[in-house]
Amino acid sequence: MTKQRALQAAFVIFSLAGYIWLGYLTVRTSFIQVLLLYAFLFALYLLIVLSRVFSNNWKIAIGAALIFRISLLLMTPNLSDDYFRFIWDGLFLAHSYNPYLVLPSAFMQSGQAVQWMDPALYAHLNSQNYYTVYPPVCQFIFGLSAKIWGGNLLANIITLRIFILAAEVGTLTLLGKTAKLLDLRTSSALLYAFNPLVIMELTGNLHPEAFMIFFLLLSVYLLIRERQIYSALSFALAAGSKLIPLIFLPLLIKRLGLRKSLVYFAVLGAAVLLLFAPFLNFQSASNFLAGLSLYFNVFEFNAGLYYIVRWVGYIIKGYDTIAVMGIALSFISLLAIIAVAWRQKVAGWQSIFTGMLFCLTIYLLCATIVHPWYLTPLVMFSVFTRYRFAIVWSALVVLSYSAYQALPYSEDLWLVAIEYVGLAAWIVWELWFKKDLKAPVCTART
Repeated sequence: MTKQRALQAAFVIFSLAGYIWLGYLTVRTSFIQVLLLYAFLFALYLLIVLSRVFSNNWKIAIGAALIFRISLLLMTPNLSDDYFRFIWDGLFLAHSYNPYLVLPSAFMQSGQAVQWMDPALYAHLNSQNYYTVYPPVCQFIFGLSAKIWGGNLLANIITLRIFILAAEVGTLTLLGKTAKLLDLRTSSALLYAFNPLVIMELTGNLHPEAFMIFFLLLSVYLLIRERQIYSALSFALAAGSKLIPLIFLPLLIKRLGLRKSLVYFAVLGAAVLLLFAPFLNFQSASNFLAGLSLYFNVFEFNAGLYYIVRWVGYIIKGYDTIAVMGIALSFISLLAIIAVAWRQKVAGWQSIFTGMLFCLTIYLLCATIVHPWYLTPLVMFSVFTRYRFAIVWSALVVLSYSAYQALPYSEDLWLVAIEYVGLAAWIVWELWFKKDLKAPVCTART
């Protein structure tokens, strides 16, 4: 065995042990254990990327990245309880209910007991009083899983994870193909392939950002290949998984031109309406929007600028100003995103990833709630840019799990401050003190 193969085997064995320990033998209330294991995995991740021990063999690298993901196949999500809502929505769709019309608490209080609904599932929901916010692509997958397995919790978890694994295989494949089209090192895709946040939050904790990332990357890949109609359809599937990709639409106008943009947006809009069509009526639309509004008017978690604004609001007003400032920050982020799209220089399709990186970063910095898995698209965008602040953020965001050490959940604002000060320092360094950094353009054969 060569030295390189020995190093590869060592990285795989130690990383695999870390993922199994974090995935199967850790609960999120044990914050110190979560922190130490995540730090261990992240240190191995940095060694893998910086040492380039896998850079000369793309197939072995992707195989190792998939092994880490497959090792979590039987894991019950432990860092998030959102999956209970996935199964809840899926059960209602599988039994011909419109999930956008079902408020869990109202349903349970109505006395409409049904044989297929386990009250224990309702008891675990973290959204009993809220309408679902998961778009139709997610609902179709949730419903298909529930149609096959009913309320069997583990079977649903494994089935949903298989869908996510399929999306991740697609993403990893497209990362290599897209890098080659852009004359970049395919090894740069290891930034995403081995990132612990991506592996744990998507495959481990079943977050549907995996579908969004795959379809969004496929959309850009098809644009590079000049297949705009197929790209618009794929973009619609990305938006049908999570609505976030819609903020990237202004970036397309300069690149496509006005006429082609109008055609692209028309196809995209028609496809999105088609996806929503099975659920669409006035009440379901109203409920869906009501659920989304919670992210601007009610929920607060691991926020950046908003926490500073909230602190100032308490000083001036004497109460939490989220109802006003949440909307105000969203409006500011929208204007900033439009400004990025307007001012960005179009220099080939690679630059769209830089635009997406900054647009989503602006959105998240202005958001009132930033869960760790929200950062996973940023990691993917980083593969095609010279910026690495998203990688730093994916390391620091684990500090947000300190909130779950006890009930009721309570954030340690000092740790939130460390996260965002560290992020801000790295962004400032990359933007102003590392201007000579070159884009990662080179041969695609590695």
